[in-house]
Amino acid sequence: MTRVLSLLLLAFMVLSPPGPATADDSKELRKQRHDAQQERQKQKNARAAEIIEATRAIKEYARDLKTDYREQVKDLDTEFELRRVELKADHDARVAGAEAENQKKLMGLFMNPGVEFTDQTVQQLQAEAKSFADALFTLKRQSAEELQGELIANEERKNALLSEGDRMALEEAASLGLTVEYAPILASPIGDGLTKQEERWNDREKKEVVKLEERNRKTLSEFRNGGKLRQWEIGNLNEDFKLTWDEKAELHALESERIFYHTLFMQAAQGEPVDRQKVMAQMTELNEKTQLINIEYRKIRDKNRITRREEKKAILAN
Repeated sequence: MTRVLSLLLLAFMVLSPPGPATADDSKELRKQRHDAQQERQKQKNARAAEIIEATRAIKEYARDLKTDYREQVKDLDTEFELRRVELKADHDARVAGAEAENQKKLMGLFMNPGVEFTDQTVQQLQAEAKSFADALFTLKRQSAEELQGELIANEERKNALLSEGDRMALEEAASLGLTVEYAPILASPIGDGLTKQEERWNDREKKEVVKLEERNRKTLSEFRNGGKLRQWEIGNLNEDFKLTWDEKAELHALESERIFYHTLFMQAAQGEPVDRQKVMAQMTELNEKTQLINIEYRKIRDKNRITRREEKKAILAN
C-alpha cells in the first residue's frame, strides 16, 4: 500500500504545473534566447552590409584601375603596331624580291633552248623548281616568326603590366576584408542545450559563410586568375602560329608541285611534247590532297576551340 501511495505522489508531482520559481526560470531562458537571437541577427545584418559596401568599393576601385591600365596597354600596342609596320614592309620587300627571282629561275628552266620534256628531264626540272620554292617558303616563315616574336614580346609586356594592376586590386580587396574566411555566427547553448530553431540557425549559418566566401572569390576571380589566363592565351597564340605554319608547310609542298605542273601544262599548250593527260592527273591528285589537308587542320582547330572553352572555364573557376 505504501508503495502505491509513493507512486501516486510521484505522478502528481510530475503532472502538477510548475511553481512560481520554475515559471520564472523558463521565462528568463526564453528572454535570453530571444536576446541572443536578436544579437546574432544584428551581427549577420552588419556583416552583410560590410560585404555589400566592400564589393561596391572594390568594383569602383577596379574600374578606375582598369581605365588607367587600359591607356598604358594602348600605348604598348601602338608601339608594337608601328614596329610591326616597319618589319612587315621590310619582310614584304624581301619576299617580293625572292618571289620575282624564283619566277625568273622557274621560267628559265622551261625556256632553256633545246630542252626535251622526257620523264628524266621533268624530274630534274621538278627537283630544281622545288628547291627554289623551298628557299622562298623558308624566307616567308622566318619573316613570320620574327613578327610572331614581336607579337609575343608585346603580349608579355602587357601581361606584366596588367598583373601589376591585378596585385593592386587584390591588395585593396584584402584591405576591405573580401579575402578573409568568415567565422559563422553561431548560437551557443543557453540552459540545457540548443533548441531546434538554434540548431537550424547554425546549420544555415555554416552554409551561408561558404556561399559568401564563394561569392567573394567570384568577384575577385579576374584579378586572381588574370595572369594565368593571359599566359594561357599567349600559349594559344604560339600554338596557333605553329599550327598555321605546319599547315602552310604541307600546302606549300603541294603548291610548288602545282605551280610546276601548271607551267608544264602551259608548255604543252604551246606545242611542247608533254604528256598532258599525265599532267592533268597529277594536278587532280594535288587538288584532292589539298582538300584533305584543309579538312584535317579544320578538324584540329574545331577541337582546339572546344577544348579551350573548357580550359578557360576551369581557369576562371579556380
